[in-house]
Amino acid sequence: MPNLDFSIQSWGKPSSPKRALLLHGLMGTGTVWFKVAEILVAQGHGWAPHSRPYNVQTVTRHLADHLRNQDIPYEVIEGGGGVSFGSSFASSLYSSLPENQKPKRLVLAEPILDYPTFTKEALDGMVNSTKEIPSEESILKANPSWIGAEAILRRLSLSLIDPEVIVQLSDAMVKGEFSHSNLLPSQSASTSTEIMILGADPSVKTVYPPENSERLEKEYPYVKFGWVKGATHDMHKTDAGVLAKVIVGGFAGAEKAGVTVLRGSRNEYIVNEDYIDDELITDVFWPKADPATNISP
Repeated sequence: MPNLDFSIQSWGKPSSPKRALLLHGLMGTGTVWFKVAEILVAQGHGWAPHSRPYNVQTVTRHLADHLRNQDIPYEVIEGGGGVSFGSSFASSLYSSLPENQKPKRLVLAEPILDYPTFTKEALDGMVNSTKEIPSEESILKANPSWIGAEAILRRLSLSLIDPEVIVQLSDAMVKGEFSHSNLLPSQSASTSTEIMILGADPSVKTVYPPENSERLEKEYPYVKFGWVKGATHDMHKTDAGVLAKVIVGGFAGAEKAGVTVLRGSRNEYIVNEDYIDDELITDVFWPKADPATNISP
């Protein structure tokens, strides 16, 4: 069997009895099929409801459907590629997984947990950015540590997102759906999993500040917590190497990589040290897949 490297873009429900395989051309990516795919989904290929309520429960159920028929469990679940609402949904997803699919490590980078609800101005700004998409140059100017491909992907994301998703998830925040108590797994339900939260540098800007350490100590003592020096909210872009290191080996050696550990046992760090070898980390740093196709559905 040939060992090839491909990324897959999918739409709709994976358990649908109707499926369509769409292959792009030489210089394209899977995302170029989005117009055709949306039409097929509406006709029952992959299935999607015509009225889409976006909240913690429905998104979690959608993600669980994608994982239900996996023969091999995910060794690590990392929120949405690394950040923000994706981490919050990864936490919610964990509790819905059967025991044989629960990962050994759940890494939540910059999760939205009891974060203040968006102001009207902030919400309007996010919605408007999907209608008046900023140029690649302006995105790079606002984010000097990004590379060109990341600016292109941001523009692509803004052009494809349904602004109703932003509005409805904002409403879910107001209702308290993105709270610690609603999303973090209980200790009894996560005995075989290491749960870790990574925050951005508080001197830059973070949605999960160090002050949360006190709350974790009192209410969730089994959750480990640290923040990454110099990291922004988009740490999967600005500090991909550090995030990959934590995904692979937890906090073992993470302090040398710039992580300030606020909660977690040093004795536990040493256990995985041999697991983090240069070759493995190099493979994580330099994925072979085309980054333009690595977009979550």
